Amino acid sequence: MLENAESLLPLAPMGAPPRVVTIGLEENSLNELDMLLSTLGANPVSRVLAPVRKVNPATYIGKGKIEEARRLLEEKGADAVIIDVELSPNQLRNLEKALGKPTVDRPGVIIEIFSRHARTKESKTQVALARLQYLLPRLAHFWTHFERQRGGAPGSRGMGEKQIEVDRRLVKNRISVLRGRLEAIEKERQVQRAGRKDVLKVALVGYTNAGKSTLLNALTHSAVRAENKLFATLDASVRALDPHSHPPIVAIDTVGFISNLPHSLVASFRSTLEELEEADLLLHVVDASHPQAREQFEVTERVLAELKVEEKPRITVLNKADLLTRPADRIRAKAIAPGAILVSALDEPEVVQLREKVLAHFKGNMEIWELVVPYSESRLDAMLHQHSSIESARHLEKGTFYRVRIEDSWARRLGLARFKT
Repeated sequence: MLENAESLLPLAPMGAPPRVVTIGLEENSLNELDMLLSTLGANPVSRVLAPVRKVNPATYIGKGKIEEARRLLEEKGADAVIIDVELSPNQLRNLEKALGKPTVDRPGVIIEIFSRHARTKESKTQVALARLQYLLPRLAHFWTHFERQRGGAPGSRGMGEKQIEVDRRLVKNRISVLRGRLEAIEKERQVQRAGRKDVLKVALVGYTNAGKSTLLNALTHSAVRAENKLFATLDASVRALDPHSHPPIVAIDTVGFISNLPHSLVASFRSTLEELEEADLLLHVVDASHPQAREQFEVTERVLAELKVEEKPRITVLNKADLLTRPADRIRAKAIAPGAILVSALDEPEVVQLREKVLAHFKGNMEIWELVVPYSESRLDAMLHQHSSIESARHLEKGTFYRVRIEDSWARRLGLARFKT
């Protein structure tokens, strides 16, 4: 089926990494596109900087830039063109015709990376759905890529209009099946969330490759998969922040963001991103060493606003401080988000300080209660130890006197007012 079809990025002859020419509106975004392509094993051999004052409705970029790209394709012996914007199906088709080489837009590249990095049942289903939603309106265009990769008989006329219509129906049916599968997975996730409803949650969010998984591992002493790659982590990972904290607190790693993230991916990963809605605190992790750290910070802030979680309490963490070797670099980093914490996930004392700040945040939201729990209320005694921070306790004749810090919701749930002194 198409969700497992050949790469959207055409292969070079003999299966070698494809040599590609990139076209983009500005340098910084093209640099990021080069990283995306490197993640896919592609080799960017040249680029065309094509700032657009007025979008050409047929090809997005103008004739002069198309001619420049066509000349570079010939000079460099490149196999394909990658354009650093999202194109309509007609623009994609017209641009490929004008350039004479397979052409893929930025969303296609990102979806391809997600396809290769998906490992769990949930992420594979989410990516397969996003991939088909992206392919459906572009089906005729991408079938030419798939045919090239397979090779065809001499004189072959291609898929043909009738076959394309058959494939569109198959894709629509498959999309329906995948949506149903995601709904079933979401029900499982809701059961998992229900099991964590009594637990405080801190979610790590941020731009892709900001070091969220490495920081999660450091904070929780765990071994979540962490690589120096874009979108190395697609699944939400949940780990206990501190096994000795009361009430319990878990840290949740989430999928990274990027500028111009395809809408189909955002929609398909909605259930994963809903972890942010359930979180009590957000840790916005920023790669402080990145030249575009401020822009990446703003992209994540915009995505959080789109997900309607921008009002949640948050702590901004400027990560990778170990890469800031000059005092000027650290000063520049701190200007990204005033009040943020500058840390290195590889520096244990700094990680300990961050963990303590998170624990202090939750502790600061708790109220102080003084109460006497009768010895007959053994269940309540156990619940207090599990869901509150006990500052002092002493045994009296009729029961145990406690001075505790506890969230108001839990105080009401346990009916502590009956035992208040």
